[in-house]
Amino acid sequence: MTTIAEKDRPTVRDLLVRELVDEVELLLFTRGRSAEFVPGGQQDLTGEETRELLEELTSLSDDLHLTAFDVGADPDAATRYNVVALPTVIIRRRNTPVDSTGSTQVDSSTETAPSSSAPTLPGAAAEPGANVRFLGLPGGYEFSTLIADIVDVSKGRTDFSDAAREVIRAIETPVHVQVFVTPT
Repeated sequence: MTTIAEKDRPTVRDLLVRELVDEVELLLFTRGRSAEFVPGGQQDLTGEETRELLEELTSLSDDLHLTAFDVGADPDAATRYNVVALPTVIIRRRNTPVDSTGSTQVDSSTETAPSSSAPTLPGAAAEPGANVRFLGLPGGYEFSTLIADIVDVSKGRTDFSDAAREVIRAIETPVHVQVFVTPT
């Protein structure tokens, strides 16, 4: 099954070649198809579609890499990366050094988003170098957002205005930002 339309592949490929600066790793967390349904348990209704989309996307650029975790087979992976819903996609710069707290080590001359986009649950380690996470299938209307986030993570910065940067720099306490999207 082709998730990215054949006519759109050259456009996406060209954009990735033109815009990516550093390599990006996509960490995908799903539950395998053979996993038994448990009422009230964590379900993964779009995991296969998400995997197909990300496999096609990473085939379009040598600077994109996909690592998939089946939380049914490796439940510790969900704990290590603080994954609480399936599917989850974590977008992070590849091979970024991390310190002992799991935070990305950043040269002070660069602008990089905070190292974690989700709070750490008790007993869970913060994911090293993670900048953005998607919960659910990043397809349809969200596909362009996925591409924009990959580019921003690759560049280690966003295109915020100078005024917005000053407001952000003035924040003195950790902030957890969540964006909810619906096509309706």
